Amino acid sequence: MGGILHVCTGNLCRSPIAERLMDAGLHARYGDVANTVVVSSAGTSAPVGQPIHPLAAAELTKRGVGSGDFSARRLEAEAAERADLLLTATRRHRDRIIAANPPLLGRVFTWRELAWLVDGLGNTIVRGEHLTDRVRNLPRAAGMRRGYLRPPPPDEFDVRDPMGGTEQDFKQAAAEIDDAVVAILAVL
Repeated sequence: MGGILHVCTGNLCRSPIAERLMDAGLHARYGDVANTVVVSSAGTSAPVGQPIHPLAAAELTKRGVGSGDFSARRLEAEAAERADLLLTATRRHRDRIIAANPPLLGRVFTWRELAWLVDGLGNTIVRGEHLTDRVRNLPRAAGMRRGYLRPPPPDEFDVRDPMGGTEQDFKQAAAEIDDAVVAILAVL
């Protein structure tokens, strides 16, 4: 099945924003071809079945993206194993996934980490004739850049959890996710 799996803690704020922005961005770039890539999200401690947080939904609406019919899902090992690319809110989420399943090491990045690795590379760095091939090959292309770039401070790879915070906290989290998704889409 493959595809792109976005992960945060509760699957109520950050990962739903990323899922919906990534899906909308793929459709804007590729039209119906985007339907060949499964874009989903889950939470490490998700309250299964809960709707997206209203402030997260509001941030999507501001960006012209719908949040209807969303319901929180818990991260399952099988879904992680099937995904071609796993994108997380924080390094802690990334590390937790890798610790539970070490073979996923090369396919798991935080949103901001992957965006940093591919920023400015253009859409020729990732090989593949079809969009599904490009998604499958993106982790390898990004991984090859590790060690060649001077990394920013590690906490800059994380998107803070806005849950329980203010409208401004949701706005900042959504902006950081949006920027990362735009950088990632630019190489697909």
